[in-house]
Amino acid sequence: MNRREFLKTAAAGSALLALQTGCRGGFSPKRKLLVVAFDGLDPVLVRRFAARGLMPNTKKLMEMGSLRNLATSNPPQSPVAWSGFITGEGPDVHGIFDFVHRNPDNLQPYLSTSRVNPPEKTLDLGNLRLPLAGGGVELLRKGEPFWRNLLQKGIPVTMVKLPVDFPAPQDRNGRFLSGMGTPDIRGSQGSFTFYTDDPRSLSDDTSGGVVIPVRDNGDSCYRCRIAGPGNSLVEGEPVMETTAEVWADRLAGAVRIDVQGNSFIIGEKQWSPWVRFSFPALAGISTVHAIGRFYLKELSPRLRLYLSPLNIDPENPALPISGPSWYARSIAEAVGPYYTQGFPEDTKALSRGVFNDDDFHSQARMVFDERLRMFTHALNQWKDGLLFFYFSSTDLNQHMFYRTIDPESPLHSSTPPRFRTIMAELYNKADRAVGQAMELLDRNTELIVLSDHGFAPFNRGFGLNSWLAAEGYSHISNPEHRNRDMFACLDWSRTSAYGLGLNSLYVNQAGREPNGTVAPDDREALLQRLAEDLERVIDPFNGRRPIERAYIVSRMFPGRELPPWAPDIIVGYSRGYRCSWETALGAFPEEVITDNTDPWSGDHCVAPILCPGSLISSVPMPEGLALQDMGQVITNMLDGES
Repeated sequence: MNRREFLKTAAAGSALLALQTGCRGGFSPKRKLLVVAFDGLDPVLVRRFAARGLMPNTKKLMEMGSLRNLATSNPPQSPVAWSGFITGEGPDVHGIFDFVHRNPDNLQPYLSTSRVNPPEKTLDLGNLRLPLAGGGVELLRKGEPFWRNLLQKGIPVTMVKLPVDFPAPQDRNGRFLSGMGTPDIRGSQGSFTFYTDDPRSLSDDTSGGVVIPVRDNGDSCYRCRIAGPGNSLVEGEPVMETTAEVWADRLAGAVRIDVQGNSFIIGEKQWSPWVRFSFPALAGISTVHAIGRFYLKELSPRLRLYLSPLNIDPENPALPISGPSWYARSIAEAVGPYYTQGFPEDTKALSRGVFNDDDFHSQARMVFDERLRMFTHALNQWKDGLLFFYFSSTDLNQHMFYRTIDPESPLHSSTPPRFRTIMAELYNKADRAVGQAMELLDRNTELIVLSDHGFAPFNRGFGLNSWLAAEGYSHISNPEHRNRDMFACLDWSRTSAYGLGLNSLYVNQAGREPNGTVAPDDREALLQRLAEDLERVIDPFNGRRPIERAYIVSRMFPGRELPPWAPDIIVGYSRGYRCSWETALGAFPEEVITDNTDPWSGDHCVAPILCPGSLISSVPMPEGLALQDMGQVITNMLDGES
């Protein structure tokens, strides 16, 4: 049965009756369905590690049902892909085209998945700004979630760490804990703090966190300022702060940290327990609660102390991370405090050199173990209906350690040999979770394991904006500003196209962009020329094509009126390539194609055909399914009348 026939039958309400028999007596609608999502689980690596005996549970599940390549979204970015899973629709409906969108009115970039809106009405008392109406956190993803139909039919739904669903839904009879897209307490996607008295550790690069110089004034105490969120109740939203006193004992190789009445000791290369922080916004009325963990990277000869991004406290959440509101707290009461931010592993700390591979790996293990405890709790609590559980670790670890299995990576030879098995260990750990899930299989329970995309090496960065300038599609008027973000070097009056985000290219269209030069009637011809030129680019270093395909977005969704933030071309990179780091925020470095020497050595922002996801199930599935189809498949497995 092909995909079209399968989904047509599913819509009629008897799809799974047509599947192969042999799985505990054929198929009928089930009372229980467990969906385990491993972000970035690659079908090629699954087959490789299963064949080597490193994924025995997954291999058994494949033999019970099937392993299929699961078509991903275009572009194959997680917010785009999971939005398609949730709604069963493409970006033309759910509205998510990239991690980063741009406001066409001013070209300013913003996170595509959610935003915080100021209150529409306030009561002003001196410097206080007390909200009276409106405001709050807004989910920017559009479309109807597939589970709403299940809930309306009385089928219980639990979604743990669901991506692209912050703020969490408040659907009656559903339980939701938001995942990817959930910010830290400061509103960022994760901003660490690094305290040091080593001037060599200081730099101007502030991406992903801040490095704060501290000093010992002779009493072996470092006083470390901790920045909390901005105080939205006060004019100007000043940052709320607290201070930690770090007492150093270099003979013992340990520090004692005193902060807000708590005191604990950690040694070098050790993590603190979760530490609670309180930031009073309005004395006696409003307090913001957060949690964080310290890591003592080094004490001698210099202090190097890391503080994780301050997470929303799940026991006292300042923002709506769960629905109902008590659900996040109930999990914390069962398993202890946990990472609530969408990206727990601190990839930026490794990319900036604040972490080395050992530091990052120690945190990554801690995150995965914490998520496994949450998984066990979710399984124990699950009684009926749908349980969806999401693991982020498979994605973030592959981003940082793909170089260990890729001999062509510029960093492969310099990576310590002890990390060469880390990808196999990662997939083996995922397999143990699969085994735990398989223990629940019975005549009324089925299991689906899936991912949103696979993975590819990221060895060479393509400077999309630099290429546009070199080919005459944009004009640089201030060469000294080439490396500044947000098109600081451009002469917009002589620019017809620009890149922003990970896969997005835009026409500088008159009447849409503030300084648009391309008439709407000339737009299609320009897009065709851009697509053809991009697909002809050759990397002089190795003779390869960096661009597999350039997709003209209006032709992907013919007849649809696209939102103004939609890109005009989605650049589908070839394996081994991705947009350069500078492209994502609108810079124009001199070289067009360069080696990627960042530890972030694996990626999936390639043409979607090059990185399908995985679909492994306890019942056979047909070839040709896409992640976007899986909401309908899940619905039909639980409700034969859909």
